[in-house]
Amino acid sequence: MEVHLRRNFKRFFIVPILVLSLGMGLVNCSEQPAKALTDLETGFITPPDSAKPRVWWHWMSGNVSKAGIKADLLWMKRVGVGGFQNFDAGLASPQIVDKRLVYMTPEWKDAFLFTTKLADSLGLEMAIAGSPGWSESGGPWVTPAQAMKKFVWSETRVAGGQPFKGILPKPPMTTGTFQNIAIKRSEKAAPIPEYYADASVVAYRVPENDIPISELKPKVTSSGGKFDLASLTDGDLEKTTFLPEAKPGEKSWIQFEFAKPEAIQSFAIVMQGGSRRYNGSNNNSQAFESSDDGRQFNTVSQFKRGESPQNTTTFSPVKARFFRVTFIAPLPPKKDDGSASGNRRSAAPAGRQIAELVLYNVARVNRFEDKAGFSAKAELYSLATPAVSAADVVNKNEVVDLTSNMQPDGTLTWTPPAGRWVVIRLGYSLTGKENHPASPEATGLEVDKLSADHCKAYFTEYLRQYKDATGGLMGKKGLKYIITDSWEAGTLNWTDKMMTDFKTRRGYDILPWLPVLTGHIVESAEASDKFLWDFRKTIGDLTAVNHYDQLTTLLHEQGMGRYTESHESGRAYVVDGMEVKRTADIPMSATWTPRIVGSNTIQTVHKADVRESASVAHIYGQNLVAAESMTAIGTPWAWSPESLKPTADMELASGLNRFVIHCSVHQPVFDKLPGLGLGPFGQWFTRNETWAEEAGAWTTYLARSSFMLQQGKFVADVAYFYGEDNNITALFSDKLPDVPSKYNYDFVNADIVANILSVNTNGEIITPSGMTYRLLALDANSKYMSLTVLRKINEMVQAGASLVGAKPEMTPSLSDNQDEFKTITDKLWGAGTGENKSAKGKVYAGQTIAEALALMKVTPDFEYTINQDSTDLLFVHRKLDDADIYWVNNRKNKVENLDATFRITGKAAEIWHPETGLIEDASYSIAEGHTKVSLKMEPNDAIFVVFRKKAKSSAVALKQPVETQLAVIEGAWNVSLQPKIGKTENIVLNELTSWSENTDPGVKYFSGTGNYTKTIQAPADWFKEGSQIWLDLGSVKNLAEVVINGKSSGIVWKTPFRVNVTASLKQGENMVEVKVTNLWVNRLIGDQQKGTKTKITYTTQDFYEANSPLLPSGLLGPVKFVNLTAN
Repeated sequence: MEVHLRRNFKRFFIVPILVLSLGMGLVNCSEQPAKALTDLETGFITPPDSAKPRVWWHWMSGNVSKAGIKADLLWMKRVGVGGFQNFDAGLASPQIVDKRLVYMTPEWKDAFLFTTKLADSLGLEMAIAGSPGWSESGGPWVTPAQAMKKFVWSETRVAGGQPFKGILPKPPMTTGTFQNIAIKRSEKAAPIPEYYADASVVAYRVPENDIPISELKPKVTSSGGKFDLASLTDGDLEKTTFLPEAKPGEKSWIQFEFAKPEAIQSFAIVMQGGSRRYNGSNNNSQAFESSDDGRQFNTVSQFKRGESPQNTTTFSPVKARFFRVTFIAPLPPKKDDGSASGNRRSAAPAGRQIAELVLYNVARVNRFEDKAGFSAKAELYSLATPAVSAADVVNKNEVVDLTSNMQPDGTLTWTPPAGRWVVIRLGYSLTGKENHPASPEATGLEVDKLSADHCKAYFTEYLRQYKDATGGLMGKKGLKYIITDSWEAGTLNWTDKMMTDFKTRRGYDILPWLPVLTGHIVESAEASDKFLWDFRKTIGDLTAVNHYDQLTTLLHEQGMGRYTESHESGRAYVVDGMEVKRTADIPMSATWTPRIVGSNTIQTVHKADVRESASVAHIYGQNLVAAESMTAIGTPWAWSPESLKPTADMELASGLNRFVIHCSVHQPVFDKLPGLGLGPFGQWFTRNETWAEEAGAWTTYLARSSFMLQQGKFVADVAYFYGEDNNITALFSDKLPDVPSKYNYDFVNADIVANILSVNTNGEIITPSGMTYRLLALDANSKYMSLTVLRKINEMVQAGASLVGAKPEMTPSLSDNQDEFKTITDKLWGAGTGENKSAKGKVYAGQTIAEALALMKVTPDFEYTINQDSTDLLFVHRKLDDADIYWVNNRKNKVENLDATFRITGKAAEIWHPETGLIEDASYSIAEGHTKVSLKMEPNDAIFVVFRKKAKSSAVALKQPVETQLAVIEGAWNVSLQPKIGKTENIVLNELTSWSENTDPGVKYFSGTGNYTKTIQAPADWFKEGSQIWLDLGSVKNLAEVVINGKSSGIVWKTPFRVNVTASLKQGENMVEVKVTNLWVNRLIGDQQKGTKTKITYTTQDFYEANSPLLPSGLLGPVKFVNLTAN
């Protein structure tokens, strides 16, 4: 009967049900499809392990047991999880086992070997983090000499024309972020090692106008505190003086008064404290001001606190007698408006600690600290150093190498030429970053990511430890992957071989430019900024090659592979995110759920991050795209599959095809529910979740969706070049590129443009992996373009490629020839506007992507009719040799009836439903190279529109089914609540209301599964040939399994909560069971009620209060039977 109905129904009402019979997926087809298409259908209905979601599986603070391991892994296998990524983590979890298993002790290794063998026997993919904890690559075996480093320096002024012999001050060997600023650690933490080595000694002739402020002897006053010139300019960045906050809206200040007007071009400040944000807005204005009389002040520059500990700001010269830095105190909080946020307003800051405030009468490199890699600040092009007089810069030819003149004790012997000189002693010390959050026994220094030798030593030892722990079961069996999580290791900007590495990669000697690293301008402001661009580029290259690419090589030697995340959000370190992932076997990203449970508004930065990984996989050829998925904070145990679906679907829309659910913390015991978690972070997807045994319906949806999106090749019309010295999650944290929604795109970086892309004879941009694009688009960030990239773009345009974007302004690299740069840009862009033909290709100068695609006559790949103002569909197109797959997602929580148009011709349309595995024919019409398909999409729906069969007609119109209500089920239901989680005896509910509204506390605060039972009569006239009977549950909180006469009809987990009961319902008396599972939240709140003597639940902290709102729970209805009959 199902096959007969399928022929005659355009569609049944589709529901999120785990179909227990593969008969639901049968397709009536007179022609036997090719094997590949048969495999496609089979894989969709029963997804293979490669499509199943993985989980992050944390062992918390040594709370590990073999019994818990076995239970965890058997549950994963049972509910359709394809593997796990193990993290040996800390986060101060309380001990709940008799004995902690400490990392790499014999007991720990015994448990890990047990895990490896069990995972292998179950066919679960197994991975480990790149270090104990989750970030990044460090441990107790990393020696100080192998650890992450920063450069440090001291400066000594020397008079020329006479011999000098003296000890150069040793640069700070303090372990910390900058110069002598020490890393902040708890008082209980063990002392952190120190390390120092010299790198170089150089001297430069001081520009004539460069007079130290100490020689100008200004008078220092302030609005509060006790400041003096010596302490503000002594170079000790740890010693601070307190500047009290002024009255709200008024200024606190530190002032310099000179005996006569002086020209100032820069100032540097080191401070702690103060308020960046207060009362919800950025009211803390900071400014550098000047005055001729000390009464009327003008603003010279407003400055923001930078991301490095010291911030140098440069501006056009200003001549005055008085200069001061000012801080406007924030306004007081608004009166409490009664809201929760109104009760959490922060107190006004008391003031700020000032360590250093130095004024310069000769310009320094603007924000050199950020540009030299002491922070990972994004968009540094906006901080270009203003042009300065040639008389005020250091002459590159007057930078002298004195390294060989210095003895090991720092003694320098040298006779400088006439003039005033500064000797810079440059060395390097540790940043002090450690792997985290690991148990104390597994915590150590992070390895130097710039050093090939140190990275190799680290990973070789790490893999040796696990080879021992797994008994050698690594590679094809057992342990198969390492996952490097998003970067949380801070910044580093030096390594042992930095000077030779720089010359090798940039083609010129770093030595005469070393003064730039300490803020001095060499040759010109532009040249100094370009050198620092090259310096950052070298840091990025070394990180990508020596840390990430080398890890891939080492793993492949073991038969293993690499999952890798990069920035996740913002700019976490000085390296391009796509380069970090390019040799990963599975590029990976991260996506967090919205702060509001059930919202379908996902932060843009997560869309950008997933698309970054997807672009890597499409272009470098990995195909698989993973993400740390559905990470949450502050909403413990409050998520169900229905509320998670919008987040998961947005990941799919961005290119994901392998979910790695964050997270599934190991539960070592069986008497603590819901058990251990990862601090405030979720998901809380463990065998102790209330819906753990029903999770197979959810994981199957994820697996089916992933399987389909792993097939074929991604279809995109636009390759989007986002520029250099920046990263995707910083540039597109709030808004994605302006690519029309009717088309799709991949990101491309400099490495891809220069080394991967080429042009075919049709003028299409292609990759060895099989990707094809019609248009190369330039982001505004590419207005600074390296010559290497520009040359390749020119080559591609000459070969027939189409290019759209603004004309680049300059090369950011000192290695490049600006004249050649100008010649190429003038040839390609001409005056910078309009359509310019160059050889076989075209440049759409200054035009939008939409305008260029229209001019190229590239028709949309996907578009749809908008029946409601808020209609919002997303799509992904995958192309196989003999089929096309479109995934379509309704982003709104409402039904949409619409027509969608696909850039496909000659093939019939089918609808494949990942919730059920159902495949059905669709109505369609073909015209002008496109196919229009009629779609009905349920709230937050996602479907596949598949074109795999040759169309027998240019138009097919299938009849709509007719729905008739048969009966509304009213009256009392018997309900038995799951024992040991509250109320245990059977209850009777006279009407369907939320458990949370019940007066009985055992019901009100119940969390778990309640089994609703009722006997109903099904009259004979319900059963008609060519019809189906469906049970509609109405509203369900949160999942339900329907059982009719002892036969399961499946699990439903999202709206509409409907199941087909035709096969199990019979005429006459029927026993109807609806097993409804809610969430842990209500029970957790119940355990906080006053007078509670014995808590039913266990968590590592109290996440809810007694007055926290309860969640609707149970079967809410209305429950009804409906008939679907072919029209």
